[in-house]
Amino acid sequence: METTSIPSPDFVRRLAQLRAAGVLRFDLLESDPTRCGLGWDRRELEALLEGRGAGAGPEAALTDAREAVASYLAGHRVSVPPDRVFFASSRGAARRLALAAACGADGEVLVPAPARPLVESGAAHARRYALVFGEEWRIDRKSLRRGVGPRTRAIAVGNPAEPTGALLTAEELAALDELCGVRGLALVGDEAFLDTASPGSDASVGRATRCLALHVSGLSGVCGLPDLGAEWVAVAGPEPVAAPAAARLRALSGAAASPSPGLRALPALLARREPFLEALRARLARNRGAIAAAALREAPWSLQWGGGSSWAVLQINPVRDETELCLELLDEGVAIQPGHLDGFPATGFLVVSLLPEPDVFLAGLERLERHLRRID
Repeated sequence: METTSIPSPDFVRRLAQLRAAGVLRFDLLESDPTRCGLGWDRRELEALLEGRGAGAGPEAALTDAREAVASYLAGHRVSVPPDRVFFASSRGAARRLALAAACGADGEVLVPAPARPLVESGAAHARRYALVFGEEWRIDRKSLRRGVGPRTRAIAVGNPAEPTGALLTAEELAALDELCGVRGLALVGDEAFLDTASPGSDASVGRATRCLALHVSGLSGVCGLPDLGAEWVAVAGPEPVAAPAAARLRALSGAAASPSPGLRALPALLARREPFLEALRARLARNRGAIAAAALREAPWSLQWGGGSSWAVLQINPVRDETELCLELLDEGVAIQPGHLDGFPATGFLVVSLLPEPDVFLAGLERLERHLRRID
């Protein structure tokens, strides 16, 4: 699929203005579970942040946090020694740390498209490979192989990817493991939302056996708590490549600072994640089902979904500029994103969050449908 990245400053600015004014009635781009009624009980969260690990010294608290992450990964059939877990203050910082360890100062990383950026400004140089949609989103392996060049040091995947929801299959993971192993590349996976995957579809990059694998995640995705500053990078893969990468990460991380309250509470939060995740999965399934049900009764879109994540892609009739469409919807109090902001073609694709409360989500979909029918 040919992709583009046309900026939409008018849409982004208008969305920010309406959110600041508090007048968006149907925000189908909300990405914070807490603002969608999926947050933790406030008193329980405060008690965990204030009580757990408060008396432990910095080293003991970090050790407990590393062991908790290793235990969490074991639940995904990934074996990582606790001393190969490294922490960062944000998901973006964790990705930068992983890419710095994998690519060095002048290396190149291959990233998927269409997708949300996995490489921030100032990090490793990025080149794109394609995701393609059949019945689900999959890696275009020819595009991936063509993208590997002399400066390539890593292949990055979102697992699940945003906003497509593309998930690695066991076959794709095996192919990536072989390609990276043969070419001496690292496999870097942003797996913050792996727990939203369809049952049986959690092929973590940490199961790679032939190449260096760097798993990126944290409390932002696993527990819906993006403000606690407790994200991580875990090093997996064969010992000859994993040990040097762990040493690089240790050097890049620098001296351990005093653990934040979020990091101290990480073991307790991970241990209590399932009620949040159960509510999250139920919300995603319900809203995704509403999109699919509307499509079955001939609503003017088709659902393109890859098996995970909290986003959905709608393919519509490419009859007009989608930025204009989304600006008009903003004027009606409905926030839906033009697909080209995530690298889709300039017309024919919209992106929505699956997090909003069902009444809000359905009302927003109804207004989108009416608008699209008027255009058609």
